Amino acid sequence: MSTELTPVHCLHGQGRRPTCILCGRCLPVCPLFTATGREELSPRAKFFLAKAVGEGRAELSAKAAEMLATACLSCGRCEDACPLGLCGPDLVAEIRAAHPGFAGMLWKLWVERAGLAWPLAMTLGKLLPGNIPIAAVSRAKGALAALGAGKAPAPWLFPKTFDTRQAGKKAVIFAGCVAEHANPRWKAEAARLLEGLGVEVLPDPGFTCCGCTLGHAGAPQAQAAMQQQNIEAWRRAGRPLMVVFCATCRCGLRAYARKDLGLAMDELGPWRENLVSLAELLGDTTFEIGQAAPPAVRYHRPCHGAGGNQDLSLLRRIMGERLVFRENETPCCGFGGLTKLTHPDLSEAVAKNALAIYAPKPGEQIVTGCSGCVTQLRAAAPDGVGVGHWLETIG
Repeated sequence: MSTELTPVHCLHGQGRRPTCILCGRCLPVCPLFTATGREELSPRAKFFLAKAVGEGRAELSAKAAEMLATACLSCGRCEDACPLGLCGPDLVAEIRAAHPGFAGMLWKLWVERAGLAWPLAMTLGKLLPGNIPIAAVSRAKGALAALGAGKAPAPWLFPKTFDTRQAGKKAVIFAGCVAEHANPRWKAEAARLLEGLGVEVLPDPGFTCCGCTLGHAGAPQAQAAMQQQNIEAWRRAGRPLMVVFCATCRCGLRAYARKDLGLAMDELGPWRENLVSLAELLGDTTFEIGQAAPPAVRYHRPCHGAGGNQDLSLLRRIMGERLVFRENETPCCGFGGLTKLTHPDLSEAVAKNALAIYAPKPGEQIVTGCSGCVTQLRAAAPDGVGVGHWLETIG
């Protein structure tokens, strides 16, 4: 496969896009199609419709245009399945970017539904004229903080010995939006673990959102501004290790090195090498299993696998046989993209499908390494089932 056809998820518009051959390989991997059986929601339908409109062979009704631009979870699974590397999220993001009223429509939806994407909402607010009800941001924070209250797992893993091979190194924590705004205890726990490893945790140099959500929303200029702010923050800190514990954040940050964001040639290598997952740094750290340990834990693998999934290897080692993960059971949670805002019914259908696959019993837990997945699954999980970031299981 040539360089031009290399999958470019999260790059949005860079490189030439080949023509969809309508093979249908994207259908069985698309969470929206799997959960609903509606082919008009599939990537194949979107590429077909976009091509027909672009060639003047079809006109979009208002309903079809809205569906084309809004119904996508931005999971990127279609890109992995496509023999040409076509990415549905990139197509949808470009359509959104070309639609002059899309930012305003999203803001209206976010305010009306007290949505969960406050970094997106705050940035869109800066792009829109007039008085923006920034107080609504507080409503979103509160909604997310209270979401699924009581379903977070109690700690049951306790550090016994730390792997100190990284001792003496300096690091900054890129916590991500959920940890910064709604679950600061995740960041505090990450700092505590890093200190146990002997890593010097530097103050936050001024990171903002990784920019993934804004890219998916079709706001490339605002996305680039956030990305450049994060690069400058890393430089100010002295280009140290940048530790992440959210798969989506790591996926987004890794993409910086493939974009023209101002990273110098001698910075590309250090950016890639210094972007590390907390699970990876924990290495051979050992843990004691406490009395609150559940009989079984299902691991939910985030769709943004470019995040690394190092946490799965760690959890297999420290949780032992109680950790359940099956390669053929890796459903999407339904939170991604903007579907949570634009089509909450579809988002909930995908979450329901995921939980039906996991079929957790009361007393069991679901853990993951993505902030958005935690938010979605915790809200949808049945009573008696704890859902959380794996950091929450560590005390």
